[in-house]
Amino acid sequence: MTDAAPTLVLLPGLDGTGKLFSEFVRALGGRIDSRIVAYPSDQPLGYDELETLVLAALPRDRSYVLLGESFSGPIAIRIAAQSPAGLVALVLCGTFAKNPFPWAKWVRPLAACLPLKSLPRWVRAPLMWGSMSPHRAPAQLERATAGVSHAVIRHRIAALLAVDDTPALRQIRLPTLVMRARGDWVISRATTLKILKTLPGAELVELDGPHLLLQTRAPECAAVVLRFLMGLRD
Repeated sequence: MTDAAPTLVLLPGLDGTGKLFSEFVRALGGRIDSRIVAYPSDQPLGYDELETLVLAALPRDRSYVLLGESFSGPIAIRIAAQSPAGLVALVLCGTFAKNPFPWAKWVRPLAACLPLKSLPRWVRAPLMWGSMSPHRAPAQLERATAGVSHAVIRHRIAALLAVDDTPALRQIRLPTLVMRARGDWVISRATTLKILKTLPGAELVELDGPHLLLQTRAPECAAVVLRFLMGLRD
């Protein structure tokens, strides 16, 4: 690896907009370059189509690290398994390789009817940002989801309920950082441990916080990622 730090390529959570990365990118403080890959907000694309979209957006003229958050974990895992030119490491945050809700597989045929964007803030608050107060949501959260169609969100839910990229996870030979929030009520610790069992060389860092870890603990997360990236030079 050269002396120059790699570009950090960020793949977003369920909303797909990338807007929720703003605080995290700000916390990086310009110490590394970052690039956000946003997904179409009006096209119900599954993991195969989104993988193609991300591959086309990856840097061609520099080294980079791929960070897959939540919904995007399987996409990051698939690409890391291919080890494309320039990719030097992988970061997985609050995510999964396989359907993290196996008990909910029966819901998949009904995903098109789920009123996900209509859930009241008091339901989403403790799940997503770790507060019983619906007024303490990260400011950018509502803006990020407002422009994404119901059909797109439902399609992504159906996709994650069917995904199993454990075989791809086994093929990864890159340095990998796995970040988990201790207060994550969406992705269980058992789900994270399955990743580590399949990828035993990965480094686990657990931080206090809710599922939206990069958004609610941006400075701490930035410090962890920067340390990981600087360690790639050793």
